[in-house]
Amino acid sequence: MKGGPIGAGFLLGACVAAAGVSSSRLESMSHREGSASVLYLPSGQYLKVVSLGFPELLADVIYLWSIQYYGDYDKADRYVFLEHVYSSVIAELDPHYIDPYLVGAMIMGMEAGDHEMALRLLDKGARANPEEWILPFEAGFICFDSLGDYERAAGYFERAMAIPGAPPATRRIHAEMFNKMGDKRRSLAHWSQIHDTADSDYVRDISWSHVHDLMIEVDLETLTTAVASYRSLHGRLPAALADLRRAGLTDRIPDDPDGRPYQYDAATGAVKSASPWRLFRKGNR
Repeated sequence: MKGGPIGAGFLLGACVAAAGVSSSRLESMSHREGSASVLYLPSGQYLKVVSLGFPELLADVIYLWSIQYYGDYDKADRYVFLEHVYSSVIAELDPHYIDPYLVGAMIMGMEAGDHEMALRLLDKGARANPEEWILPFEAGFICFDSLGDYERAAGYFERAMAIPGAPPATRRIHAEMFNKMGDKRRSLAHWSQIHDTADSDYVRDISWSHVHDLMIEVDLETLTTAVASYRSLHGRLPAALADLRRAGLTDRIPDDPDGRPYQYDAATGAVKSASPWRLFRKGNR
C-alpha cells in the first residue's frame, strides 16, 4: 500500500467510519451499561464488505477494543455476546489473525467459564489456518486441563503434532493422554516409539521412565488377570507364575524392565514388582 502513516490512518478511519464503528463509538460502547452495547457490532461479513478493502485493519481495531471491553470487570453481563465478537466479527474479518483465537479462547474459558465455546473458536481458527499447530494444541490443553476429557485431548494433540513446527513435547503429552484414559498398552506403544526415536539423552531418559513404569503396570495387569482366570478354571490359585504358562493362560512369564522376576504370593495371588518405580504416580506408591 502506497503512502505513509497518514495515508494508512486515513484509510483505517474511513473504513471504520464506513462500517459505522468509529473509534469514538467503540470507546463509548466500553462505558455503556450492560452488554447491549455490543449489539452495535454488525457481523464480520457485513463489516468486510464496507471496510474499503482493509478488513484486517478493522479486525485489529475491534480486537484491541475487545481486550479493553472484556477487561472491565464492572460489566457483569459482558460475556453475553462474547462468541459473536470473536467468532462472528473478528474471525470473519480476518480469519488468519491468530491472536484473537488464542486470547478469545482464554477469555471464554478462564473468564466466562465456557470451555466448549473456547473450543468452537479454536476449531474455527484451525480450519482457517491448518498450518498453525498452536490452535489444536491449545484446544487439547483445554480438554486435558479444564475438562478432563483425555480422549478428546489426545485427538487434538495428534492433530497438533502432525503440523510442522509443533514442539517435540506434543508427542509426549499425546502419549500420556492414553495413560490418563486408562489405556496403558496404547500409551506404552507411543512412549516406546518416542524412546526409540529420541534424538537427545534428555528425551531418551524421560521416555524410558514412562516406558519402564508402564511395562510394569501392563505386565502386572496381564499376570493378575491370568491368576484370576487360573483360579476360576481350577478352583485354586496357581502355585507359581509358571503354572500360568503351562495352563495356556499366557505365552510367557516376563521379567520386569530391570530384568527382575515378578514376585508372586501363592497364598493371596498377588503379583508385584521388586523394582522401584521411576515416576511418582497416584496408585504406584
